[in-house]
Amino acid sequence: MTQHIPRPAFLRHDCVSEDGCRIAWWSAGNPDGFPVVLLHGFALDHTVWAPLYAQAALLERCRLVMPDLRGHGASDRMPTAAHYTSGDAWAADLDAVIRASGVVRPTVVAWSFGGRSVLDHARRYGTDGLHGIQFVAAASLAHFASAGPDHVVLDALCAEDEATVADATARFIGDVLGVPRDSADFAALTAVAARCPVEHRRWMRQRGLDYDALIGGLDLPLMWVNGAHDGIVLPSRADVFRALLPDTRTSIHAGARHAPFRDDPARFTRELLDFITDPPPCRRTARAVARHG
Repeated sequence: MTQHIPRPAFLRHDCVSEDGCRIAWWSAGNPDGFPVVLLHGFALDHTVWAPLYAQAALLERCRLVMPDLRGHGASDRMPTAAHYTSGDAWAADLDAVIRASGVVRPTVVAWSFGGRSVLDHARRYGTDGLHGIQFVAAASLAHFASAGPDHVVLDALCAEDEATVADATARFIGDVLGVPRDSADFAALTAVAARCPVEHRRWMRQRGLDYDALIGGLDLPLMWVNGAHDGIVLPSRADVFRALLPDTRTSIHAGARHAPFRDDPARFTRELLDFITDPPPCRRTARAVARHG
């Protein structure tokens, strides 16, 4: 597999969150396009989205904003567990990026651990400032029956033993994400994971999933994307999500694993653009129709 290299037009920025954490973020694409914020997952950084960079339609029609979450990538490592267990801190990080980037009512694409950040943001700031949320096998509902067998890899990424962590990293990138172990991508993502301190990973994993009531009250357009062969979040999570919010648009990618945007970036791009331009019904729209009907 050829390594995907960010184009020269990708610009690095920094902003400072409420508690002093410096958040690094990147921008790309059409400055006048649809604003999209991409939130990466646990122990990685914004470069996990690299297969999307070759999707011309995405860069031509969207302005992409891609932060590194606190403790990851080029963003700051904070000194205590409290800096990672506070939902308000993660919410403030995303708010700082949105304000610094100047985007208005972005669509947030939240993959895996990134689901926590957008839900923390919705809890603290509400949803009026967002166009919609596309959850991609995201941390969200406390529905443990839809946690897959590879979920144990996340625990192993936080182990005390270095050899266990190294093995878990190889399994996570090679098996869970499906990146060939002899590829440049595998080496690059392994190096990215090594930048996220194991102790800080443990602090992040102390947080429980307490979003069920919040999710049940979400009023903006929603989409759930899952790989059919995801070993972290089983595709049955989509059914649970839609049972709670029937208007949620769902898409199960046959043959895809935990990162469907890597397995089939062209399909992922088409579906994201459709979601932005033709969103599914939602309570927000229903209220607006009722007011003006």
